Amino acid sequence: MLEDVFTILARTPDLLRQELATMSLGEMKTRPAPHKWSAQEVLAHLNDVEEHAMRAHVEVMLTHDTPVLPAFNQEARVVEMRYDRQDPRRSLEAFARRRRANLRWLRKIRPAQLKRKGLHEQVGEITIEEFLNEWAFHDLGHLKQILEIKRHTLYPRMGNMKAFYQLT
Repeated sequence: MLEDVFTILARTPDLLRQELATMSLGEMKTRPAPHKWSAQEVLAHLNDVEEHAMRAHVEVMLTHDTPVLPAFNQEARVVEMRYDRQDPRRSLEAFARRRRANLRWLRKIRPAQLKRKGLHEQVGEITIEEFLNEWAFHDLGHLKQILEIKRHTLYPRMGNMKAFYQLT
């Protein structure tokens, strides 16, 4: 049952730790561009959605028949929850704890329950199985984002070799 999804979900905290281990606190707090999140904000977001969006959506689909799932406005949330003021290392450790607990909980879902549905405010009908795939996809997107932030920290130090690359 969804072993690829569970593998991604289980590995994400360790992959984040590995990538962030070489970054200074200052680098984690720096946005690579004005409209892009810093590593600090990414980690605060992951911790926030782990509890308030991901698990919450699955939980309500398990306990109610076709519930309405509220959209998660991440751009509003980054300001509202002051992601830029949260300690990135604490966010990562809190996220890792929540993720371990969520994985234990998710592994108890029976195959028949994966077909239970919800109505997402923005995209319509989704099943638990589809949502779990999105959860892993979401993780991979943020891992990619962290790697891109690291590229932005290296780029200024590359001298003339920057001619071979372009940052987006």
